[in-house]
Amino acid sequence: MSVLEEAGWKERAHWVHTAGIDSLRKQKTDRLDARRRARKLSVAGRDPLPEAWFPPPEIRELRMRARQRCWLTAQRAQIRNRVQSLLQLHGRRSGRNPFSAAGQVWLAKQPMPAATRETLGQLGRLHEFLQQEVVVSESGLAQCALHFPQIARLRTIPGLGHILAAVVWSELGDLRRFASADALVNYTGLVGSLYESGETSIPGPLTRQGPAWLRWALIIAANASVRGRSPLAQRYRRRRQHKPGNVAKTAVARSLARCVYGVLKHECDYQEEGWGRKLGSLVEQQA
Repeated sequence: MSVLEEAGWKERAHWVHTAGIDSLRKQKTDRLDARRRARKLSVAGRDPLPEAWFPPPEIRELRMRARQRCWLTAQRAQIRNRVQSLLQLHGRRSGRNPFSAAGQVWLAKQPMPAATRETLGQLGRLHEFLQQEVVVSESGLAQCALHFPQIARLRTIPGLGHILAAVVWSELGDLRRFASADALVNYTGLVGSLYESGETSIPGPLTRQGPAWLRWALIIAANASVRGRSPLAQRYRRRRQHKPGNVAKTAVARSLARCVYGVLKHECDYQEEGWGRKLGSLVEQQA
């Protein structure tokens, strides 16, 4: 994006990559793309190309820090899973954390092949390095998040801590891009796809369009918010009676996205007693 800004593009640019995809079928060849782009460019005055939003530099910095922190923790989780699989491969199970001091003492006493022990040592050193980098990344993210009051408001929503709130805001960037809560939910990619032709309507899987880290943050927040007796947890239990667990959690994640829209639009903290009513009406009653 910095290259495009240096070329003179500010705030938005034509999204040429997907401009040629007009049909419902996902056809992609260089010849078809070139032909469709040429047709679009020839009528750009009457049928302009789709446009992509350029986040400002401060949002890009926050987004990079938030994504980097999430990426580091994902790498750390892979190392932990790898260590557990190696221990199970050799029939070693312990209630201790193998990366703690007591776990390291227990691990050193276990008889294992030389190759396995060498691999565990490498994984341990990688885990320690990533642990230090996660601390550094979280410190930089916390300092960057101080410049955005929206993050503090998002933290009042159940399931959204200081990390997930920063991820959600960095991926959204500007609420004015969304005309309604439904538009924001569609942006997350947590809605089901639908194929319609004539009188035929076929529901499909989730669209999964939009930022992957935004979907990840909402799903993680949904996992945390379904515990307890909050309205979100009650909704999860009601859906769980008729739907699988993942489907019910996805519904909760969509509800969280609507809460995000309401909190940011009306600039007020999340209020549990307002669940089931429009947040705007609640704000007007208190004004």
